[in-house]
Amino acid sequence: MTSIYLLTDFGNDDYYVGAMKGVIRSICPSANILTISNGVRKFNVKHGAFLLWQAIKWIEEGSIVLGVVDPGVGTARDPIIIRANSFTFVGPDNGLFWPAIEELGDYEVYKIDLISTGLYKRRTGTFDGRDVFAPIAAYIACGKSLDELGFPKRSIEIIDLWKVDIKEGYLRGEVMNVDRFGNIVTNIKWDALRAERARIKVKNVIAQGYMAKNYSGKGVLMLKGSTGLLEISLARGSAANYFEADIGDPISLEVIK
Repeated sequence: MTSIYLLTDFGNDDYYVGAMKGVIRSICPSANILTISNGVRKFNVKHGAFLLWQAIKWIEEGSIVLGVVDPGVGTARDPIIIRANSFTFVGPDNGLFWPAIEELGDYEVYKIDLISTGLYKRRTGTFDGRDVFAPIAAYIACGKSLDELGFPKRSIEIIDLWKVDIKEGYLRGEVMNVDRFGNIVTNIKWDALRAERARIKVKNVIAQGYMAKNYSGKGVLMLKGSTGLLEISLARGSAANYFEADIGDPISLEVIK
């Protein structure tokens, strides 16, 4: 039984996710449908790419990732399939999959052939998650080869999550995620922080942070997150609210000696 993992910005209030699951099951009843997240920030491909990068290490080999964070739906962007190691990715060619694929190594890309697969006729142009990507994921889960579903493509769109400015006593990165506890997840690798204390700035809010091993400390904490990145936390509170931080904001740390 092949697992199909969903990653979307659809949320859970509308019928969109349910429709995609229904399409998959109607084509491949044996598929095991699981979820990475349906809470990607709306239209934010970079946020989706970051969540996938975090999750891919913990997904079982041989799985299919069906990713639909697709503000360009209905435009000229290509619908694609990517095979990297034993994983298969299905979705739009907009950079969503790149950080995870870069982590995995060698890959091959196929552009989905909408005509030969018969999907061109059923495509509405506004819901490729249901009309294109869900059927393709289901076909792969039930044994169709990539050559049956598309043709080789030479390149894919790339998103760089790791633009970080590192100088002596100074780090500047980006807020990549704010979790439901208000923890600020940055794109700064933990090993780049070599200080017990730092002056942290997001927008116009500045506070002194302290290195901590867990969330039980006091005040503003600098922690090694579960994926090896620097997180900023507020003991029993929301660091995001304290700093008025949101996804995409620049964040800087000045070492206090």
